[in-house]
Amino acid sequence: MPTAAREAFAFVANLFGASTSTAQISTELTAHNGKQIVGENGKTAVTTTKVITEQPRLGNTQIKPQGMAPTGKLSLADTREQSSDEFSDDSILAWEPDVDEKELVKKTWSDDFDFLYELGAAIYTYIFDTNPNTKQLFPSIHQYGDRWKESKEFRQQALRFVQTLSHTVKNLYHMERLAPYLYKIGELHVKFAKRGFQPEFWNDFLDAMEVSLADSIKRNKDLTDEQKKEATRVWRRLALYVITNMKRGYNDLLKKSETK
Repeated sequence: MPTAAREAFAFVANLFGASTSTAQISTELTAHNGKQIVGENGKTAVTTTKVITEQPRLGNTQIKPQGMAPTGKLSLADTREQSSDEFSDDSILAWEPDVDEKELVKKTWSDDFDFLYELGAAIYTYIFDTNPNTKQLFPSIHQYGDRWKESKEFRQQALRFVQTLSHTVKNLYHMERLAPYLYKIGELHVKFAKRGFQPEFWNDFLDAMEVSLADSIKRNKDLTDEQKKEATRVWRRLALYVITNMKRGYNDLLKKSETK
């Protein structure tokens, strides 16, 4: 990965990371003190401060993600055909994955830089391609015209959202703390309403997560077809859980601000 991309990664590594204290999240979102470490496999990995990581372990087997393919390899319909169970926004709030589901999520995730960067880039590329109206939220990116993917600003933005997902994976055994963390991030997006942020944009993020993660799972050569199907199903639920909690935070604070 280009050096510039890695520099962007260092810049945002702690942007969405770390504390499970919702009172501290707003401050931490402005802290640009991300660090990189070299993992046991010799590859660069991200570390953030105060992340709760004390999960029960079921073994040391790790399935290494095989990297992201360009977006568009799977359609949204393809990902949803693999699972018939549906949750409403209300019912997903009470959902918690069981131990096997949590471990499967962890096995299909990596804090390896290339994995995070490619996933983040895939998510935002999908969003911009499917809903061009979202581009107005990122003028610093789209000032480059057709070369926006090459910009430092895009690299930084691509890494921001996956830091939230990384935090989510690390805290699957602490869902009671994860929900308020995601809620607070949703609240922070109210300030973008004046820039043109629309509530339906949350659905664009959800769709992008589903497609990009399903594509990553599909390309993982260490998973059986049945494991891929199950992993896709669990990630669909987890993506809905993440976005629904963010939407609640956004909608609640927006209503309060409108009544003032």
